[in-house]
Amino acid sequence: MAFRFRIPRRLFQPVSARAQPNTIKFTRNPVKVQMASISTPPPGKFEWLVVVPDKPGTTQKRLEVRAQHFEGLKPYIESQQFKTGGAVLKDKPESDDPSKFDWYGSTLVLVAESKEEVKAILEKDIYTKSGVWDTENALILAAKFAFRFP
Repeated sequence: MAFRFRIPRRLFQPVSARAQPNTIKFTRNPVKVQMASISTPPPGKFEWLVVVPDKPGTTQKRLEVRAQHFEGLKPYIESQQFKTGGAVLKDKPESDDPSKFDWYGSTLVLVAESKEEVKAILEKDIYTKSGVWDTENALILAAKFAFRFP
């Protein structure tokens, strides 16, 4: 008895006929993927992806001024100028204790008119004023995000 391969007819259809937007097929039942709607910044503004490294040997200072840093973020978060942000670590932490983190720096997505405005915001932060952030080596990139998940 010879073994027969069965080729689904769908494979011979044009790609456009096979494509199913917002569907990922891992099994016989398709899984629907719902993405959050993309909101565009107001006219004249743009989203910026920022990665700011810490200066070497500033872990203790970072921890000392951390509460002030969070307090300084509030107006930007409330106005929704800051979209997301947080710590960047060199490795996966073993615990949730920040004093044991292997800090690299911080990351941030924000809305601003220009790179100069982003730099001005960074310069006002307590992490910069207290010598934690190395803003001269910050990576500041204009970004166009294709999707967001809530």
